[in-house]
Amino acid sequence: MDNITHSLAGLLLAESAVRLRARAEHAEPSPRFRAVAAVASLIAANLPDGDLLYTGIGASRLQYMLQHRGYTHTVVLALVGGLLVWCVAMLVWRWQTRRFPEASDARWLLGLLVVSTLSHLVLDWTNSYGVHPFWPFDNRWRYGDAVFIIEPWLWVVSIPTLVAATTRRWARVALSLVLLAGLVLAWRVSFVSKGAAAALSIGAAFFVALAYPLRPPARAVAAVLGWVGVTLTMALGAARARSAMLDALRQIDSRMEILDVVVSPLPANAICMSVITVERSGEIYRASTARVSATPSLVDAAHCGSRDVSGSGIGLSPRQSTPAVQWEGEWTGRHAELAALVRESCTALAAMRFIRVPIWRSASDSAVRLGDLRYGGASGNGFANVIARAGETECPRRVPPWTPPREDVTGAMGLGASP
Repeated sequence: MDNITHSLAGLLLAESAVRLRARAEHAEPSPRFRAVAAVASLIAANLPDGDLLYTGIGASRLQYMLQHRGYTHTVVLALVGGLLVWCVAMLVWRWQTRRFPEASDARWLLGLLVVSTLSHLVLDWTNSYGVHPFWPFDNRWRYGDAVFIIEPWLWVVSIPTLVAATTRRWARVALSLVLLAGLVLAWRVSFVSKGAAAALSIGAAFFVALAYPLRPPARAVAAVLGWVGVTLTMALGAARARSAMLDALRQIDSRMEILDVVVSPLPANAICMSVITVERSGEIYRASTARVSATPSLVDAAHCGSRDVSGSGIGLSPRQSTPAVQWEGEWTGRHAELAALVRESCTALAAMRFIRVPIWRSASDSAVRLGDLRYGGASGNGFANVIARAGETECPRRVPPWTPPREDVTGAMGLGASP
């Protein structure tokens, strides 16, 4: 998820903790507790993205895709991170007041910060990028395939409550500007339909009108239920789209081996999905892209917009579209080629610990450009593109032990140990 959404989640969790504590203790927490809870929760909710400090500055493409959402996005280090933020909060409290907080303040803060840090992993899991939260016990990637990486509905349901809850003018202005910017972008970007933008605007007006008449506990409940409702609605749409895609593939070839179906809803849209399929038929490996309608009786897949495949290194799909599935692009190759590339190139071996939808093409007589169709394909422009050469003498260092998503294509040989 984007860091604005993570920040809103942290602030909403802090407000929820304040409301729960007030209910449990029959008294409002102190203003200091509210302030520390909000700031510390915001930091904790973004903390796992601290890996960007070493993957986003001067790192290679390969190091970025292997290390971002890496160790810091695991339950073990998330818990450690939440504890560290709590310790810092205790020290700041001590510095400001000349004494440590009361035991009840400390307990509520610790519980909040653990939940806030773990919320980052849950939110990142919901999209198609994935996380591997259970390292070191399980190194497999986990994909929610349910929510777009920037989902403006989450802003709509949470920001009005946060604006109403804060007493600081600058915070109200900042939060309001974030919501306004999200609505403006929804109307201006091409992959958000006008209908979705209109629904967002109406939804924002509704949640603003709802927030102020409600008492603080009811506001927090409404925002949390709204957040959960958006996520479940998107997940339901994604599940229906996945089912429609599987039905379409079986009708094309019942003997086809379907290795993966990658689903990503369009922003603010629980009906229209961007879908990538990974298939194998005999010796042929195939990756296809499509737009899928979760409810074709309401919206034909052809009206869900189109995906530009011209720069991704794939051609147009020859498959016949239906009201539920609008086929777009297709790439085919021999899966033995990928298995051989992984055996012969330690760069490809490392890259395949991240790449979920591999496609490849010759970059020169001695090199192959390997990429992930989720992120630019083998165009050379995607952040998941690498150049692999057979018989490389210099291998990538510090390769994490993530289980390759496409081990079903490359085979397990050589992938169990880091290069």
